[in-house]
Amino acid sequence: MAVIPIDIAFYMVLVIFGILGNSLVLLTVISNAVENKTMPASDMILMNLTVTHLLLSVLRNVLVVTFQMGIDLLFSTSWCRVFMFLWTLLRSMSVWGTFSMSVFHYISIRNHYFKLRANSFITTIKVLAALWIFNSLYYIPALLYTSRGESNTTFSVQLISTSTRPVLGCVWNFPSPNANLFFVTASLVIHEIIPVILMVATNLGTLYTLQQHSRAIAAQKTINRVASEKKAAMVITTLVFLFVICWGTNVVAVNFYNFTKGASASTFLLPMANFAAYVFMGFSPLVLLIGHGKLRRKLISLICKQFKHQVNPVASSLKFITNVTTDKS
Repeated sequence: MAVIPIDIAFYMVLVIFGILGNSLVLLTVISNAVENKTMPASDMILMNLTVTHLLLSVLRNVLVVTFQMGIDLLFSTSWCRVFMFLWTLLRSMSVWGTFSMSVFHYISIRNHYFKLRANSFITTIKVLAALWIFNSLYYIPALLYTSRGESNTTFSVQLISTSTRPVLGCVWNFPSPNANLFFVTASLVIHEIIPVILMVATNLGTLYTLQQHSRAIAAQKTINRVASEKKAAMVITTLVFLFVICWGTNVVAVNFYNFTKGASASTFLLPMANFAAYVFMGFSPLVLLIGHGKLRRKLISLICKQFKHQVNPVASSLKFITNVTTDKS
């Protein structure tokens, strides 16, 4: 029986955490919307981010871990184009989705009298749809300039890979190296560096605004709202901090490995990049479930209801058996 290396086993645990955690968050949000017959704009943003992470975990991380276990999953050129498009699109939407949460909370905090308008849900839908359309159009080259790498391919620029080896045999194949470098650099700047800087600045602005207005809000006898806003700010800040640390570690490790052409002294960077990529997917739903009070209470309520449904039939059966035994006596 083959022994799974410790690092791959750990990656598998993180991937499972990511799938289960995001599934629980998604189930909780949908259940809350069905029960209330409405969905707040904040929950729509959260659902968008959760669906993105769930798809990324299933369509990429599961396949990569399976490949690392030694199972051959090399795709044809056609499937490489489809999956490369999905991987790049989902990764970008993960970044922009996290940024959207930061911006929405910042707008809400900037004015402590802020009340969502009736059409805020529609506005949120339009903004998220615009992000999906923009990113989909931007990554059309993935459908055109992706191919299956040769078996002896050892070094390649990978935009969404956590390592420099071809992802499941799929590599970029632009007409020229300069076009390849331009597309990868532009994508890194537009879809990663800019939104990361903006989300950090937005969260700092949120914390500063809360600090400045906490006394004024408390003076208006809305202490409970102050506490809830601070908790929400801490959850989003923790999520952004986790994202920035994991993203930064991944980018630095992979690019340094590229710069050294995979020298033996830098081989430890690949496991570090893999670890950083999987940690955010595995722990981000846990941060939401633990820190988000409404989500946590709703999830506990769903678990209790499910447990009650499972227990009631057993209790009824035991009661019936007891009654039958008593009658016979």
